[in-house]
Amino acid sequence: MNIKAAAEKTGLTKKAIKYYESEGLINPLKNVENNYREYSDEDIIRLNLIGALRSLDIPIKGIKDVIAGKKGLQEALMDALEKIDENISYLEKSKLIISSLMEKNPDDYKYSGEQIKKLRETLELSRDNKKELISNSLLRIFPGNFGKMFAVMYEPFLEVKIDNDEKKKVWLKLVEFLDSAEEVDESDYPIEELKDLDDDKLDEFRTTIGNQVKKLLNYDDSIKNTTVNNQIEFVKSLKEDEEAKCSFIRCIELTKKYCKIIKPIQGEFEKYLAVLNENYKKYRENDTKMLLDIENGVKGNLGFGINDLVKSFNEEK
Repeated sequence: MNIKAAAEKTGLTKKAIKYYESEGLINPLKNVENNYREYSDEDIIRLNLIGALRSLDIPIKGIKDVIAGKKGLQEALMDALEKIDENISYLEKSKLIISSLMEKNPDDYKYSGEQIKKLRETLELSRDNKKELISNSLLRIFPGNFGKMFAVMYEPFLEVKIDNDEKKKVWLKLVEFLDSAEEVDESDYPIEELKDLDDDKLDEFRTTIGNQVKKLLNYDDSIKNTTVNNQIEFVKSLKEDEEAKCSFIRCIELTKKYCKIIKPIQGEFEKYLAVLNENYKKYRENDTKMLLDIENGVKGNLGFGINDLVKSFNEEK
């Protein structure tokens, strides 16, 4: 059967199937007449197993070990069970904190200061866990660098509950759109930035980007002045610090690589995202405003803008 039929039988996206093949998890035969892949019943069985294990958050490496016979399925499931037990333990501790606070007259905020601090941290972490579930869903549907790229770039806005029919339709259309997007060779991604993104590093990105998003959603004159002043000092450092300059140029090059991959589908993707998360539209508006404020602020203080600086660096090459 062809890849379309394989996707229908397994419920996996075509991109996911191709990724699992690139990782050596399946090895479909090719039709010598048309060079198309032909998926066997054995491939379908294996793909269903892979999909089931990924739905349990078992990593690709763990699945490879199972398929290669390095680890038994029982052992892989036990590893997943341990992670679930850790999550249950965390939830039980959260419940204990909340119950304890409720018993100690939480209206007395001076007496309950430490308990309230713990409660706040617990609620914030619970919120992040919900967000993470949406990101993990995207990563399971689109494993590999394609899914990682979107999870990293848009993760703060994937804190979405598909809680009505309109959002459900939009989410399904978004998945269908991404799966039909033009193929990008894995080597075209900024691979050194993406290949080693494990859960801890993704969490690091999420925290950093999440903080930036919060600032932009609450963008005002105070944040504007701080941001512009920080950028002025940063630009000054580029003139004095060769290491900072090299790092900045590298960031520019990486941005160009990301834009090359995402630009053709960015507009359509963000149209769906704005429906799923209304904050995204506000974020884009404030982001445009902030970039303009930075450009004008730097130029007014130093006599040249960020764009002029980037242009001069490109001319130096």
